Amino acid sequence: AAAAGGETGNLVVPSADLLQQGQVTASWRQEAKGHTLSLSAAPAERLEVTVQRSVQPGEATLQGGMKYALRPETIFQPGIAVGVEDAAAAAKRSFYGVVSKTLPYGVRVHAGLGNGRFKGPFGALEVRPFLKSRPGVFPDTALYAEYTGRHAVYGLRLSLVRGAKLEFGVDGHEHFIGVSYQYGL
Repeated sequence: AAAAGGETGNLVVPSADLLQQGQVTASWRQEAKGHTLSLSAAPAERLEVTVQRSVQPGEATLQGGMKYALRPETIFQPGIAVGVEDAAAAAKRSFYGVVSKTLPYGVRVHAGLGNGRFKGPFGALEVRPFLKSRPGVFPDTALYAEYTGRHAVYGLRLSLVRGAKLEFGVDGHEHFIGVSYQYGL
């Protein structure tokens, strides 16, 4: 159950955030059952596409998805996005809509509704214990508590250097670790 590791989002559930046009993110995540490689890009304003290859014992799948921002987040209004994961239905196509809003003191909330891997409502609470001193520079670190519609996910995403992040946590009852690098504007 990967997904957000490749696209912009939380640890597992999506957010209304998108890459900026021209940005690219590559990520790798290792779980008990196997690993996932993802590549996400923003070819146009408000559009993000993701290609993901998951490898488990005896099985490998290639999935594609996209996310479109209906409205970007502003200081007064939440961001709203819609998306699809595994668009070709190689494993299980999932459509979703999600709303994200930043609150005071480094807190963000994300709430959505989807089918497929989500089974209805999902959400996430993101807490940044250190407020950014300079954009893109440590300590861009966040703690996450998420609900996928089936189970809880907890973890940490740590900014290593500009563009590079390390994440680890528990998805249901399985541990994961991952790294990502974002390139572009």
